[in-house]
Amino acid sequence: MEYYIYILRCQDNSLYTGIAKNYEKRFFEHLSGKGAKYTRSHKAKKIEVIFLAKNKSEASIVESFIKKKKKKDKENIIVNPNILIENIKKVKHIKIILKNQKNCLTIPKNYDSIKDVSKG
Repeated sequence: MEYYIYILRCQDNSLYTGIAKNYEKRFFEHLSGKGAKYTRSHKAKKIEVIFLAKNKSEASIVESFIKKKKKKDKENIIVNPNILIENIKKVKHIKIILKNQKNCLTIPKNYDSIKDVSKG
């Protein structure tokens, strides 16, 4: 089963990397405080880039590979995703594809009103 690897930008401009079967659902989990511990305190803002791997195992390897990078290297991946695609193929022998890039999923303008309605 295919898995997505995503780099998410937080409101404090930090970056978070994660994997998910459904990245849109996972993004809204991050927004609602049900996502990762990191995004509960750093508040998700938008997903910058999304890659697709053929299974969870390969997605986890790619996620770990990205998480070990310095922030400036992650910023370079956002600007030029082919850096990661080529590097991960060469170093880990894993083929990933670019799913979406740059501001591909952001907080909806009416998110606070949507969130309030869903609580009631």
